[in-house]
Amino acid sequence: MKSKNSRFRKTFALGMAVALVIALFSTIGTSVKTANAAAGYKLVGYYASWAAYGRSYNVTDIDPGKMNVINYAFADICWNGVHGNPDPTGPNPVTWTCQNEQGQTISVPNGTVVLGDPWIDAQKSFGDDKWDDPIKGNLKQLWKLKEKNPNLKTVISIGGWTWSNRFSDVAATAATREVFANSAVDFIRKYHMDGVDLDWEYPVSGGLAGNSYRPEDKQNYVLLLQKIREKLNAAGTADGKTYLLTIASGASPAYVQNNNLSGIAAIVDWINIMTYDFNGSWNTTTGHNSPLYYDPAAASSGLSDPANFNIDKAVTSYLANGVPANKLVLGLPFYGRGWGGAPGTGNGQYQVSAGISSTGTWEKGNYDFWDLEANYINKNGYTRYWNNTAKVPYLYNPSTQTFISYDDAESIGYKTSYIKTKGLAGAMFWETSGDRNKTLQTKLNTDLGGGVVPTPTPTATVKPTATPTATVKPTATPTPTATPTPTPTATVKPTPTPTSTVTPTATPGQCSAEAWSATAVYTKGQQASYGGVLYEAQWWTQGERPDLSGAFGVWKAIGSCGNTTPTPTPTATVKPTSTPVQTATPVPTATVNPSATPGASAWAAGVAYTTGDKVSYSGKTYTCLQSHTSLEGWEPAVTPALWQLN
Repeated sequence: MKSKNSRFRKTFALGMAVALVIALFSTIGTSVKTANAAAGYKLVGYYASWAAYGRSYNVTDIDPGKMNVINYAFADICWNGVHGNPDPTGPNPVTWTCQNEQGQTISVPNGTVVLGDPWIDAQKSFGDDKWDDPIKGNLKQLWKLKEKNPNLKTVISIGGWTWSNRFSDVAATAATREVFANSAVDFIRKYHMDGVDLDWEYPVSGGLAGNSYRPEDKQNYVLLLQKIREKLNAAGTADGKTYLLTIASGASPAYVQNNNLSGIAAIVDWINIMTYDFNGSWNTTTGHNSPLYYDPAAASSGLSDPANFNIDKAVTSYLANGVPANKLVLGLPFYGRGWGGAPGTGNGQYQVSAGISSTGTWEKGNYDFWDLEANYINKNGYTRYWNNTAKVPYLYNPSTQTFISYDDAESIGYKTSYIKTKGLAGAMFWETSGDRNKTLQTKLNTDLGGGVVPTPTPTATVKPTATPTATVKPTATPTPTATPTPTPTATVKPTPTPTSTVTPTATPGQCSAEAWSATAVYTKGQQASYGGVLYEAQWWTQGERPDLSGAFGVWKAIGSCGNTTPTPTPTATVKPTSTPVQTATPVPTATVNPSATPGASAWAAGVAYTTGDKVSYSGKTYTCLQSHTSLEGWEPAVTPALWQLN
């Protein structure tokens, strides 16, 4: 799952090759040079697609020199024409039609890998994107990161806690395994990615309510991975590169029992073990999110199986079950978990609490590390403490009785030392937006580097690919007593300090709506005028010019200024939903256009046209080439990319 640029190919002469490599590295920024100082370790960072919404953390905010693999979360699996998990007890009980990068509904076989949120994945305009670029959004921005760090690989992560409901069905038959594997190859080729990461939560046990699962998952998972590997190898041979295959895995004894770990390890390039979420508010006793070692003081605390729910125990179990140390990547959380109503004994540690804390960054009980740095660590009544047995810090506020478990640079240092001592392959973290100040990423980079990962040694039966990969808010394995939902619930909000103080003025003599302002924040339903056209925001936005929003963008043209009769508008509202876990949007249907010339409707602004529609304009007839919502300035005569003259 490395970038397409990571091809160290033919030899001309050893000295020339070395010279070329040195020359290449000399063109990369200082941070990337630092990343390559230590070779061999994988540094895998997840990017959550929904971070680009209310969290205002874009792909462009990532420092590509701080990692060598980015796992993009998530793609999903299309089944009966839709994707998503509709179970009402889940964190995001919604389904969407399966769509392509233009937001058009597609008809594909069951088991096909599809975009999780077509708008943010491939349609939203960033920076220098052109309105008619076939692929924009987060995925195109990932390409640009690889221009800054040629060693960077990008991998598509499929599933996750919320979207694992169809994995068992896909793995169950040879036909659906074939569909999935072929579509995974198509996906990474189309979107210029370097590998595939499966985040199946969880085989045999099911995970979230509504997930398909069966006892045969144990052997079927291996069969699915074998088929994917077969297709990736064939594609790599044809494309002249090596594609990566990885998984995100649980860290509990149940996960070890329910999976053929040695069989999986023989196929994949590496396993990203989710060694976090060992404890959380699903258990009222306060504990540590990601303890490195077992603390005997937790034995009688009421925590679920603390002797097994720690990093050292999970890693030891994996190694004992046939996973080579050099194929195991250790998961690290860039967030903390909190409890409220925790008694002050032991500074709140291992105490029976009232449950989830009343504060959090985006949701109660969950704290991004950057937020902890800014507002909690030895601030606002919180004191930092250290557990020298588990090797992790924690916070306690006696006035609010709030206990927070988290990781910082000191605990990360113990974990990187553990990686080196055990000979593990590297570190994976969930997720990039949680460490906006790059404090933890800098620590990882300093300790492990982000150099070129050596090609894995092929096994006798399967030819593995070479180089890094990873994924997710891969949630950790839920405790036996309850099921956590590590992916964020539907709390999407602007960043803590929105800049919505500017009050735009109306366009004089034209629109009653205020003139659009680049510094103002607009939310769903708010209107603004620009260039004599009235626009309405479909969701939260700032700085996106209305006339450049595009057919499926945040702004919808609803009429000309001063015209009391709105221009016809699309019947389907194209917008991402407010849930932070991917949104796939319905395709607008064409409204009836006012008749003009015989056989074709007169072209008008603000109409959702679909491919094949015919319109008349200035006495001529045109056929629509791309589905879009028309705007003034996009008339058929001046947009040959959209309209073909008949």
